[in-house]
Amino acid sequence: MRQQFRELVDAHPVATFFALAYAISWLAWLGPVLGLAEPIRTLGFIVGGYGPALAALVVVWVGSDSVRAWARQIVDWRVAPRWYVAALTIPLVLIALTSVGLELVGTSVDPGLLSDRVSLVIVSFVSIALVGGGNEEPGWRGLALPKLQERYAPVSATLILGVVWALWHLPLLATGPTTFHGLAEFVDIAPSIGVRILNIVGIAFILTWIYNETGSVLLAILAHTGFNTANSTLVPLPLDFISAGDSTTILVVTTVAVWGIVAVLFIATRGQFGYETGTDTATTQTPGHSSGVQ
Repeated sequence: MRQQFRELVDAHPVATFFALAYAISWLAWLGPVLGLAEPIRTLGFIVGGYGPALAALVVVWVGSDSVRAWARQIVDWRVAPRWYVAALTIPLVLIALTSVGLELVGTSVDPGLLSDRVSLVIVSFVSIALVGGGNEEPGWRGLALPKLQERYAPVSATLILGVVWALWHLPLLATGPTTFHGLAEFVDIAPSIGVRILNIVGIAFILTWIYNETGSVLLAILAHTGFNTANSTLVPLPLDFISAGDSTTILVVTTVAVWGIVAVLFIATRGQFGYETGTDTATTQTPGHSSGVQ
């Protein structure tokens, strides 16, 4: 049985990874649906967030890839300082563009609100890195992206990964402010779900660029954490407005800003997003050698 599973993993590493990531996370997120009490629900939420990392570990461990090479990317901090700056400041650029966009559409922002959020930003950054998004990166960028790019161009690889990554989030609707209990409610929130998917796919392109330029999952973790932290704490609006389930305006404006950044990166890198076949860090540090989704 183990040999058969290993052959499956080696033949279809990314497809196996996607299936395992969905299975682990979605099963762990069933708490609200099953009516489970605390702290089981919270524990399930945390475990589900690690679904992509756990799935990647299984695929690498069972398959023919090196666990050490995969793990090395996660803690690879030896990159040029400018990439730390990029990973941590691009989320701030996004918030600045979002703030301008909000003003243009008639939503007044107040930068003065941010002065009291320093401690909140620090706590949020640490918690998001560990359980709120950054913990996903050993799977998405640590395994799926380099393997997909062995078979597809960076744009196609990122589109595939971005859509799968975005749809992976869908069960979280059951635990958030947009909870729905029937088809009618789903239809009502479907447009915002569509915009959120576009937002996540756009972020995927930015993370592709950072990973390809550095070969470091750690930098992807920092950037992913930065985006989530900035979106939840640094938009210069009252926190209750930011967290409201109907804050569609913020989502739409942020998504437009995300794709503006993606467009700049596409032009600047000529559509390669830092990937250079056979020579870049993403190729030399990839954890495996098998092809992508098959």
